[in-house]
Amino acid sequence: MNMILVKAGSFTRLGHVVILSRDYWLGKYEVTQGEFAFLTGRNPSQFPGDPNRPVEKVSHVDAVAFCRALTKREREAGRLPPGYEYRLPTEAEWEFACRAGGTGQFSFGDDAAASGDHAWTEENSDGTTHPVGQKAANAWGFHDLHGNVWEWCHDWFGDYPAGTVIDPVGPPKGRFKVFRGGGWYHAAKFARINSRFTMSPSNGIDFVGFRVALGPEVGSRP
Repeated sequence: MNMILVKAGSFTRLGHVVILSRDYWLGKYEVTQGEFAFLTGRNPSQFPGDPNRPVEKVSHVDAVAFCRALTKREREAGRLPPGYEYRLPTEAEWEFACRAGGTGQFSFGDDAAASGDHAWTEENSDGTTHPVGQKAANAWGFHDLHGNVWEWCHDWFGDYPAGTVIDPVGPPKGRFKVFRGGGWYHAAKFARINSRFTMSPSNGIDFVGFRVALGPEVGSRP
């Protein structure tokens, strides 16, 4: 996986400080159909034909299984340190990387009308996904965190905790998992950094995919 190192840091969410105390890595791109098929032997996508398009119609269960298979392969090859795993990013990790040090509603500022250079959304997608990495990266080098496909996060859906939090992983249990970032099917205004949507972890749909994080194991597992 093509990963970018994200150094520990903090950001403010709804007036409360969120601290990420440990470095982690996050995929530069959304997981592609080619990568998913190579590891799993199947491609569930609604829009096949180009292995560089993001995989979609993957449930949260599917995404977690991919990450676990990748972890198993890399551990057996001796390429993972103890206590580290490939997994879905927590909501906090996803948001920190998307913000890339900024404070706007988008990684590129506050104007949804400027999204055309940065995201595939309803306004410019022509009703389909597109190969990853075609739009401008954010300040830390990540592509498609806005648009193309929404991205599953680790967390169960729940209210954000009040006050300062350190390395939050979401509620210990729930009914729905969170996905973030907007996609080809929805207007750019829904790709704002703070937009959250949810779905049962067993469901998949053609506008939701994922990207992979690499970091310390998290305490709350699906």
